[in-house]
Amino acid sequence: MNYLKAQNLQQFTSLEHGFGTADAPWPDGIILVSQRHTNTVFIVGDQPLGPVPVADALLTSVRHRILGIKTADCLPILLYNPVSNVAGVIHAGWRGLANAVILNTMETLRSVYAAAPELTYCSIGPGICKNCYEVGREVAERINEVTPVGDAFRQTSGDKGMLDTRTIAQRQLSAAGVPLSSIFHIPLCTRCSPGFHSHRAGSQERQVSYIALR
Repeated sequence: MNYLKAQNLQQFTSLEHGFGTADAPWPDGIILVSQRHTNTVFIVGDQPLGPVPVADALLTSVRHRILGIKTADCLPILLYNPVSNVAGVIHAGWRGLANAVILNTMETLRSVYAAAPELTYCSIGPGICKNCYEVGREVAERINEVTPVGDAFRQTSGDKGMLDTRTIAQRQLSAAGVPLSSIFHIPLCTRCSPGFHSHRAGSQERQVSYIALR
């Protein structure tokens, strides 16, 4: 496999994007940040970058700036608002979901670019699936402080259960105003599907996903 494409983003000729696999070469000039599972959004302008910022989401309205995010079992999310011509990436693991990285990104999209989430297209790429991701109940409780978890956490034994981060991410996008019809999924599991790096499967590497305005 190489880069995977999202159907709802492919319609835009003003956009380049891809969800990475284990063997996909990283694009030249890709802009990456120091990911720490925060809700910090970094705005990429047309000036040269200084020190690598700590952030877990990036937004830009500048052409030819390639925004990237590294993931293994966390979810990569790509977004595009064609009205304001703004593109972005989000790194959304359970800690990011608990820290409201998606909600903060959509609010930043609105406040900085006057871009409506209701007119934004979002694509959620490969990540660990609900049948492979066992976590402690405290993880679900942390997320539940931001977004109702409900059936996205299925208790298995004791204080352990299986967590569906994809469903939670979709709920957060919907809560931010993104229509369900504008959310696309590539529902591949990085742990049980071949061709991906997965920390739960023992890999220490990560694949990169990217988006750029042409």
